[in-house]
Amino acid sequence: MEEKRFDNPHLWLFLVAVIWGFNFSIVKAGVMELGPLSFSFTRFVLSGILMLVVLWRLEGSIGIERKHLPYFFLLGALGFGIYQPLWSIGLQLGLASHSAVILSLSPVVVTLLTFFRREEGIFWVNVVGIGVGFLGVTFLVRGGEGNPTAASYIMRGNLLTFIAAVCWGMYSYFGRKMVRIYSPLKTSTWSIIFGLVIMFPLALSEMRDLALSQFNSTVIFALFYGTVLSSLLSYIIWMNGVKKLGASRTLSYQYVIQVVGVVAAWLIFAEPLGWRVIVGMCFISLGLWLSQKRKPHFRSISI
Repeated sequence: MEEKRFDNPHLWLFLVAVIWGFNFSIVKAGVMELGPLSFSFTRFVLSGILMLVVLWRLEGSIGIERKHLPYFFLLGALGFGIYQPLWSIGLQLGLASHSAVILSLSPVVVTLLTFFRREEGIFWVNVVGIGVGFLGVTFLVRGGEGNPTAASYIMRGNLLTFIAAVCWGMYSYFGRKMVRIYSPLKTSTWSIIFGLVIMFPLALSEMRDLALSQFNSTVIFALFYGTVLSSLLSYIIWMNGVKKLGASRTLSYQYVIQVVGVVAAWLIFAEPLGWRVIVGMCFISLGLWLSQKRKPHFRSISI
């Protein structure tokens, strides 16, 4: 009974949701010290090396088939090379609580992809849910609180985070093909490696100005948290969830991530729990719930 409990993917995905919920604020602390591109690149260089070692020790082989290289390049771009810089810059400009809420919209991207690729029908209630979810994002993207300059930065950060959310939804959707062929560990490892190739030219200009003195205790802790817990452990569990439960059900744990993320931002950065955060979170949560509903009495829309 104990073995079955610890083999439950829902239990592990809940743990990932808590880790990633706190990750918004912890990574923001590192980003503010090193810069968004420098921190992201450093973090995933360490993650890539660590995951390669673990992959070699656990599976013996680290190789993938040549025909899958273009697909891993796509996953690397979506999940790391494009997503991570956008998300990190969004964190620098905006609020960690906003970032947590906006990224929870990723399951809507999966719903739309399955519809447009004609894999699943979409119901009218799902269309309403998608609309409600995007309405929730508009409350946050508009920023609004505080002085105009701060509001402008927050708005830009929220827009970048929204684009990052689209990339993460696409990564989870397309990643399910590779986890049917390779292990979640190997899929995540090679996605990171290809993501670093894309990220390197973007991060180079910022990293030239790095000084060793910038790697203080805050940065070291943020790198450890981001490398070991948020990358190595969490990405493996996440892709295993995609393999066992499917992309849509796995992405539903964004509900937990956003709540933990908002609370963590309040605890760590004393970010205000203003009406925009509360309303945005409520609208996006309702939109997520409606967009995932699959009831036989709803009439589906086809293309």
